[in-house]
Amino acid sequence: MGEDEIVSRLKNRDEECFITLVNEYKRRVIALCLSYAKDYHEAEDISQEVFLSLYKNIGSFREECSLSTYIYRITVSRCLDFKRKRSIKDFLTGLTGLSEKLDKDIDEKNFVQDCVKALKEELRLPVILHYYIGLNYNEIGDILNTSAKTVEGRVYRAKKKLKTELMKGGYNEWSSKGII
Repeated sequence: MGEDEIVSRLKNRDEECFITLVNEYKRRVIALCLSYAKDYHEAEDISQEVFLSLYKNIGSFREECSLSTYIYRITVSRCLDFKRKRSIKDFLTGLTGLSEKLDKDIDEKNFVQDCVKALKEELRLPVILHYYIGLNYNEIGDILNTSAKTVEGRVYRAKKKLKTELMKGGYNEWSSKGII
């Protein structure tokens, strides 16, 4: 089924199509929401707001961008709303999949999270969308209403800052793991 048909069915309130769409995007939307929420349950709540907003507002979707870009724009908007309403202590909690690991590994991941959290939002968001969600620069540019070249520059600057901070913290091995 093509995107035009999916959008048409969504605009006609086809619940089966909507459920299929939610199942397709749920994990990626929650992953992005986790970058703003304290825990998985809050991320799920934000993602539910995203999909409710999509369902309610699909009629106003002008198809100037892809449906996935539209979904990510809504997600970013809802996350920014969430961020404005609450102070976030641990940015990216849950994205690294912390489980029962060695204290050293946890400390390293916390340090990386803190470094990412310390980035300015204009650098942090492209890094999250590219490395954690897996979007390309064009898709990120569409979501952030900027060019792919601008996104590429922001990711480059963010990686440079992260590398500097990680090396200051004695975490040189992260660069060999492809993190920076």
